Amino acid sequence: MSAVVLDDFDREIIRLLQYDGRMPFLTIANKLELAEGTVRRRVSRLLDEGLLRIVGITDPFKVGLNTVAVVGMKVDRGRIDAIAQELSALNEVRYVALSTGNYDLVVEVVVSSNDELLIFLVDTLKSIPGINNTGTSIVLKVVKQNLAWDV
Repeated sequence: MSAVVLDDFDREIIRLLQYDGRMPFLTIANKLELAEGTVRRRVSRLLDEGLLRIVGITDPFKVGLNTVAVVGMKVDRGRIDAIAQELSALNEVRYVALSTGNYDLVVEVVVSSNDELLIFLVDTLKSIPGINNTGTSIVLKVVKQNLAWDV
């Protein structure tokens, strides 16, 4: 996969939308001294090419999801993709990554309580064949969460 080349205007549009995903195109255009239609076309292209997604992000702690855990998993390597897909389909799972190091997969789980986490770790994971071992760390406090990437 080759990297897409972005010019300075594309980068600045992305930066502004990362700061405020609801920023009007006219505001962006005024800040960058571009025509509103130019900004609209560039954003449309960035969205169409999959370079940009504009989404609402919820703080789990503010909506009653008070238990966040990072779960590392050792899995059967021949089933790693299938297991990752099964985990991705679960509502409690917010993030799934294949990794190197101590674990084959790293998963972020968000639930309302430690009791729900226990059910997830014991019952839910037991139903997925090929998960051999897990290590769980509970997130006590999020100090930084930045979903914006420097492009």
